Amino acid sequence: MILSIEHDLLVTGPDLQTCCQHVQRFFAKSQLVRYDSIEVDQEHSTSGSDPRFEESLNKAITKNHEILAELLAKLKNEGYADTEDLLGLPQGFQSKLLHTMCHILDGFFSIDSHFFDIDEGSNWLTENRRKQIRQSPGECWLIHVNAKSFYGGGFEKKSK
Repeated sequence: MILSIEHDLLVTGPDLQTCCQHVQRFFAKSQLVRYDSIEVDQEHSTSGSDPRFEESLNKAITKNHEILAELLAKLKNEGYADTEDLLGLPQGFQSKLLHTMCHILDGFFSIDSHFFDIDEGSNWLTENRRKQIRQSPGECWLIHVNAKSFYGGGFEKKSK
């Protein structure tokens, strides 16, 4: 089984090459998210000065909102529509849905994060980051990554 994941990662640097190195270091240091292959899609990576940047950034953030909406719909489908319902939430599938939602909301990077700001440690765009993009657009890069795990786990790298 092959697990394919796409991420759009916001990072600061003087050029694409430097930002790609930041992204590689980010994945190398990640203790929980490990992939067998990580490829930067340079064609779909843009700096804040690129006319495609704003649309790409908005699409990436929207994807995080869509992921949250899907998880919430699944939780509601399981019978947990109100916060009071969470008092009876069993450990298992339902609690994992809530757990994943909380990670995305709280800024924890996971395989479910489509957009992630490496510098701010956030699955969202902070006001501080918006200001930085306006002031130094050429130094803010949205790096598109295609990652794969070849066994289906997505969390631990396969031993060799």
